[in-house]
This record gives sequence, structure tokens and C-alpha cells, in this order.
Amino acid sequence: MSVERLREEYDLTLDDVRWYLSHSISESLLSQREQREQIVRRIWSGALEAELYDMEERFLRTLQDELDRSLTDEGSIREHFEHARMLKMRR
Repeated sequence: MSVERLREEYDLTLDDVRWYLSHSISESLLSQREQREQIVRRIWSGALEAELYDMEERFLRTLQDELDRSLTDEGSIREHFEHARMLKMRR
């Protein structure tokens, strides 16, 4: 099974995956609002920029690599894609 085939099965574009990942990053940032210094460091250090650069392509490659090495299974990938599909529909 390929991650690309699953992505197509869920009718997700790269933009939809980017939206899903953006949602996850925003949740992460909002969960740290009590630790403003950590958010500032994440932005200042370039860590946030690095997370954002080609995030959808890196995410899909990582999923495929984990699937190929049996570190994840199809069900786990389907959970990611189902969440992405739900976010797509709400957008």
C-alpha cells in the first residue's frame, strides 16, 4: 500500500495535507500560550520555519518511510487522512 494511493482515496490534495498540518501546528502553539517564552524561542530559533518548510511533502515521505519499515500501519495513516478530510470539509 502506498501513502499516495491512500491520499488519493481520501481525495486529499497537497493543499489539504498542508491545511491539516497547519491545524496541528496551530494547536501546538496554542497549547503553549502559558509558556510564551517557548513560543518565542520556537519562532526566533527558526524551528517553526523549519517545521513549515515543505511540511506536507516531508510528512507524506515520513509516513511512507514508516509504512515501508513497518513502524506504522495502514490504519494509522487512514486516521491521519480521515482527520485531514474532516478539516477539509469544514474549511
